[in-house]
Amino acid sequence: MRIFERIAVAVFTLLAIIVGIALILISAELIGLQYFSTSISTLYGNLETGVGGIALLILSFSYLVYTFKSRGVPEAVVRNGELGKVCITLGAVENIVQKVLRDVEEVKESRIYIKKQEDGVSITIKVTVNYDVIIPDLALELQKTIKDYVESTAGISVKNVRISVNNVSNQTKQK
Repeated sequence: MRIFERIAVAVFTLLAIIVGIALILISAELIGLQYFSTSISTLYGNLETGVGGIALLILSFSYLVYTFKSRGVPEAVVRNGELGKVCITLGAVENIVQKVLRDVEEVKESRIYIKKQEDGVSITIKVTVNYDVIIPDLALELQKTIKDYVESTAGISVKNVRISVNNVSNQTKQK
């Protein structure tokens, strides 16, 4: 999330916490009704109001923790050596695959999905190809080329490369 979104969520969460605490105090009859209008007088001393306040409070705290919790970049371990761990992000692997696909004229458009496996990565690619291409041959060539290039360049094991041809186009590839 961007900083503005985080601030908005934090403000909303703090307001929800205040409402939750107020509902708990009203239901426990710890504060008087003179501080509130008569429209909320039905909440006074009501067990359901207290339960709702506790639920709102728990939800708000958990959402607040979730919002400000640092999320690490998904990475795949390349090598654990005596000097330390070498990692590559899944985004970097995606860029390597994009480089291979840019060099193939028969591929017009592509979408790449990288998934971390226990000891490597799994690559799924959805492509649009030119109309005059032999799709099974192209797919097999792409699978081999991508697997070899990622393994040699990134040093990461590629478990599988799945190619899905979503469309066939008669337009030339745009650079």
